[in-house]
Amino acid sequence: MSLETCPKVVRLAPAQAYEKAHAADGSDELPAGEALSFTIPEDHVDNPAATVKKAYGSADAHWRDRLASVDDLVSVRDVKMSSPNYKAQNPRNYDFARYVLPVSEAEIKEQAWRKFRANADDPPSPSSVSGSSLSESSGTTLASSDSSASVPNAIEKSKDLGEADIFMHRVMEEFRAVRSFTSNPGLPKGYLRPLDGDALEQLESRLSMDDQDTPDSWIPRSPELRRLTGKHPLNAEPDLLRLYEAGMITPTRLHFVRNHAAVPQLHWETYRVSMYSDPPDLVSKPRDWTMDELTSGAFKVIEIPVTLGCDGNRRREVNMVKRTVGFNWTASGVSTALWRGVFVRDVLLACGLRETPENERWHLNFEGADRPSSGPYATSIPLSHAMDPTNDVMLAFGMNGRVLHPDHGYPLRVIIPGYVGGRQIKWLKKIWVTKEPNKSHYHIWDNKVVPSFIDSKTHPLAKVYFGDESTACWEQILQSIICRPAHEERIPIPDESSLEGTYTVQGFAFNGGGDRIERVELSLDGGKTWRWCFRHFLDSPLRHGSKYWAWLFWSCDVKLRELVNAFEIIVRAQDNKKMYQPEHITCNSWYRVRPNIIHDSEASTRTVRFAHPVAPLDEEGGWMVSTEPARTESTIDASTALRTFSLEEIAKHNKMDDAWIILDNKVYDVTSVLSWHPGGPRSILVYAGKASVEPSTEYKNIHDNFAHGKRDECLIGVLTQEGIKAMEQDAVRAAKELEELKKARKGLALQPDVFTAAKLVRRKPVSADSTLYTFRLPRNPDGSPGKLGLPVGQHMQISLHFKDQAVLRSYTPVRPVLPHEEDGSFDLLVKTYLPAVGELFSPGGTISNYLDCMAEGEEIDIRGPSGGIRYYGSGRFEIEGKSRTFKKINLIAGGSGLTPHWQLIHAILSDPTDNTLVSLIDCNKTYDDIWMRDVLQRYSEEHPMRFRLWHVLTNPPEGWKYSSGKLDRATMKRQLYPYGEGVAAFVCGPVGLIEEVALPVLKEMGFEEGVSAFGF
Repeated sequence: MSLETCPKVVRLAPAQAYEKAHAADGSDELPAGEALSFTIPEDHVDNPAATVKKAYGSADAHWRDRLASVDDLVSVRDVKMSSPNYKAQNPRNYDFARYVLPVSEAEIKEQAWRKFRANADDPPSPSSVSGSSLSESSGTTLASSDSSASVPNAIEKSKDLGEADIFMHRVMEEFRAVRSFTSNPGLPKGYLRPLDGDALEQLESRLSMDDQDTPDSWIPRSPELRRLTGKHPLNAEPDLLRLYEAGMITPTRLHFVRNHAAVPQLHWETYRVSMYSDPPDLVSKPRDWTMDELTSGAFKVIEIPVTLGCDGNRRREVNMVKRTVGFNWTASGVSTALWRGVFVRDVLLACGLRETPENERWHLNFEGADRPSSGPYATSIPLSHAMDPTNDVMLAFGMNGRVLHPDHGYPLRVIIPGYVGGRQIKWLKKIWVTKEPNKSHYHIWDNKVVPSFIDSKTHPLAKVYFGDESTACWEQILQSIICRPAHEERIPIPDESSLEGTYTVQGFAFNGGGDRIERVELSLDGGKTWRWCFRHFLDSPLRHGSKYWAWLFWSCDVKLRELVNAFEIIVRAQDNKKMYQPEHITCNSWYRVRPNIIHDSEASTRTVRFAHPVAPLDEEGGWMVSTEPARTESTIDASTALRTFSLEEIAKHNKMDDAWIILDNKVYDVTSVLSWHPGGPRSILVYAGKASVEPSTEYKNIHDNFAHGKRDECLIGVLTQEGIKAMEQDAVRAAKELEELKKARKGLALQPDVFTAAKLVRRKPVSADSTLYTFRLPRNPDGSPGKLGLPVGQHMQISLHFKDQAVLRSYTPVRPVLPHEEDGSFDLLVKTYLPAVGELFSPGGTISNYLDCMAEGEEIDIRGPSGGIRYYGSGRFEIEGKSRTFKKINLIAGGSGLTPHWQLIHAILSDPTDNTLVSLIDCNKTYDDIWMRDVLQRYSEEHPMRFRLWHVLTNPPEGWKYSSGKLDRATMKRQLYPYGEGVAAFVCGPVGLIEEVALPVLKEMGFEEGVSAFGF
């Protein structure tokens, strides 16, 4: 099935907005005439599985029932072919979020164990089971009479005016601008856009490594978001200055995120939201709504800017005074977006909502599809608030001109302008009317402000206060923040004259309930006197004649001398009730920035350094000092405390029969794992006894829950404090090397710390069980083809997304190998290890079966480069950080292990100046299993002095002139270059071939692992 035959795209706004919605469309086809770098033998048979597979699957699958039964077995193929890829079918309904297979890899693998548990006493061992800116089109520009261009022009015309006159002129301009505001009708600015234009400015397209071992592996998240609570679930905020500089409409990629659990994996096409009442007679026509029904034009659609703030905004400042249960949010847990949706009032009336009796108070409840640890995340608000048309309570399906991002509630959430973020439920599953407030855990125990004497939820009066609606947080509170000068901003003061310059202090302010901010003021003398700050509004910020749902920006010009001499720079705001922010520390007290003069006696210069109250995350550097006592007690029970080991002791355990490794400062004896580890013992032994953070990083990238359990069985102790300090230093080294690598790879598709999507554009069978897949890389910002940039000898990780985490495997592309072969695509040659059902069930290869079921237009994710071997040409290698040069190279390949060897062969023989000699022994089962047979044969004939080729087949055809059976000592000694100075051997293939045959014989021949014998 091609994408052209997919179902019609769903419309996302009123019909009249869609006349030309789908007029333009990009192409992902390979340009005509592009050829692969090698030919596919014509005598290879087609892959039967590939010719009969469905492209996107059917929603009528029963694989879940089969998975629950001990009498049946399910493979990745069954799930993939029965789980529609709605994103590939209807890409305009989705952002950069990835397709997720609704099963875990562990569920597939564990079937073999379950089957044996049902029929035998002893289960098998693990080894036996294998564009344009929004400000131009969406009503987000500064008010024209207050814009940055208009003020200088006005002053230019008033050159003869004094300072006071200029100030008065600017104030009058501001007042006139506010008086000129008319109500914003909230008309949507065109259709919701596909992933074009400014998509990469608004949205993150790449996946973070931090998420790959979590259920959120499929969600692209910006590295600019600072994670407050570890990797999962995501609670993150942007840098404060970056938030301000991004503009009055926050790009989606920078919008703060507050999640309580894994993000639900929902689809526009199958999503339903239930609307009803309890008791049932409050709503006469309860029903489930689809996204098409809500967005097709039956209901009025509005689009307005709304500022959303986390209830915990500025909580770290409060925590410095008295520790609370809240996270350490700084002042940047707030953002403003353009939200598009339908009024919840209209949908309720369509469901037959009765009029509320005057003597009763009804409540509107919302519940999300996420599942936090304490039950469903649900809350309620007064129904009267939602039914008031001037409150603009909406069911939102659009954000900043596109569908909602998964972290922000895709496909549907509630937006309650002026309310705190905790009431604005994401991933809406249920909406219902009740006569009592919501009784869920999170409505009762979260987003409450109780008296200070209630110091815990176990206090005798805690239930009384938490259970009453009077302690609930509803509307946002008055807030103003200084963004510039930024935290740790430094201004050099070369001489006294520089102090006469002007500095513009800038920031933002917002309020709840739709109340306008009447004034923002700045003080440089501790609050004795206050200066007027000029307000900058969004274009058309007014709704219903009196409501302001979005923040404003403010600025105040001061002499640098005054700024430097001030003890504090303080900002406060006043609302239309003439109420100011409080002076003393609360979550909305005066915001204070302190300057500090730094003297450089040697250079005789001065620098002013600015400090905000607190630094981001848990970093030190803010001017506030915690009054909370330090916690010194151990969190480990003395009776169960683990032994501590020094790095010197760990270094002794680096052998096959005695291997320890360090993961996250814990020590594991992994000797028992080496015999059955799917990746072979060498992938672990390379880290045995070493003080490095690399194994921790690599482990997290590729292991599943089964591996986590086996890891925990091997735990024997923890590092000493000296060892931890050494590991921290190594982490600094690794971080520095990563930054250098990222800098060197800037502009390339393959990146070391993020995953990039690549789209399948062509597939061609090359044998009964092997397929050549061609993937298209994302184009560069200038429209040119992307470049892979994979160094010779290295590989890349492929990531596919399952419901609990990503599944990652390493592959080596067969094209491009050399820079001139880059054309915006790459080829993977993959053997499909099909499921086998018999005496011993094998689910087959997870990645290979998934790939075999993919349709053109679907995506995988890639990251790299990885691997400890890199070839620079003319026999020069870098292996595990050491430079080595070899004149002769022996290569032993088994099956699909040929691909990294192919890179070396192709690179060496394509360079007429490279005199390195190569000998390859390629081991396979049958003639048709030999990958790239013709091109290897051609190379051996064209370069007989430089390249020696030998095949070993278990089941050879008649007339076979190479070796038959299995690889043996005689064949290796006859075909390989003997050990000597400048001679090396590289191996890649099945564990049995490498560990039981190749490496033992190489050792007999004189080769030494890590010195002259290496594994890819």
